[in-house]
Amino acid sequence: MIEVLTPIRKIGIEHAYIPEARAVLPDGDTCAVVDAYGQLFTVSLSTSEVVRVESGSLGVSALSVTPDGRLMATSMHAFGEYGIRIWDVASWTVAMELPGHSHPILAVSAVGRVVVTAARDGTRVWDLRQGSCRFTLPGTEEVMWVAVTHDERHVITMSWDRSIVLWDLRTGVPIRTLRDADSRFPALSSPASDNGVWIRTVLADSVRDRVLAADGQLCVGGLDGRRPLANWETIPRHDRVHMIPGKDMVHTCVAALNPADGTVAVDYGGRVYLLDPGGQPLAVMGPEPGPGWIPVSTMTFTPDGRLVCSFPGAFAAVEVWPALSELTE
Repeated sequence: MIEVLTPIRKIGIEHAYIPEARAVLPDGDTCAVVDAYGQLFTVSLSTSEVVRVESGSLGVSALSVTPDGRLMATSMHAFGEYGIRIWDVASWTVAMELPGHSHPILAVSAVGRVVVTAARDGTRVWDLRQGSCRFTLPGTEEVMWVAVTHDERHVITMSWDRSIVLWDLRTGVPIRTLRDADSRFPALSSPASDNGVWIRTVLADSVRDRVLAADGQLCVGGLDGRRPLANWETIPRHDRVHMIPGKDMVHTCVAALNPADGTVAVDYGGRVYLLDPGGQPLAVMGPEPGPGWIPVSTMTFTPDGRLVCSFPGAFAAVEVWPALSELTE
């Protein structure tokens, strides 16, 4: 039987417009939140205390915390140039700024001392030891989602045309294409493209040697290429998934991975499902949504397995949902 969960806490963030929970630090309590104005906040998941972090300039749209929780990379925009700002999380001070993009940063992924950023002028690999750009991955002007593997050896890119490629971070050379381009998606530069709905997710699970992609359906495959990406058809179909024919769906586009146990959270038809490492549903968040349902905008796991979600409302609260382990205690 699938458990139906209720939220533990809903946290309102004053002076934040459309807040999105982006990452939870290893302490399990501090959540980094970005709003539509590019403001950066820290939120205590236990006390609901909210602190605005002075980011120096508005324009934080993308954010990634290294797995050890020591550094955080955020996008920045200053003096007509785009780049990344690296934060020392312990002191919430800026350790370095790395400008270089000529277009807004769409995605960022940070692991160890490597950061990868995606923008319309290409996907760049930054070396924090050297404090510079290592190289730009060739032909990546339409990459919009990135995920660095935890061993810092590879990055997975997903482009607007749904193609997914595995790259060598040491050489900048593509290793293999994990999914070919979908010819139904015209190039972003094409007049035929209306840019669609820019909500998708690509996740790297180095522990289990797999990649997960949520872009209207949840697909899973092997990083080694021997297990091709295939749809996990384990969630019951719902009529709401056909609301926008011929376009990116607003369902099954947001997903999160708990690297500790391989649990996957995915938004589907206005509800969030928790799946085990094999894709079988374990729990669902909340009751069946009624008319006017709103899909989840962001999800992230805490180290102990709780799920933190946000929704695309003007002053929507950040919601904390229980871990599966709490249901059996």
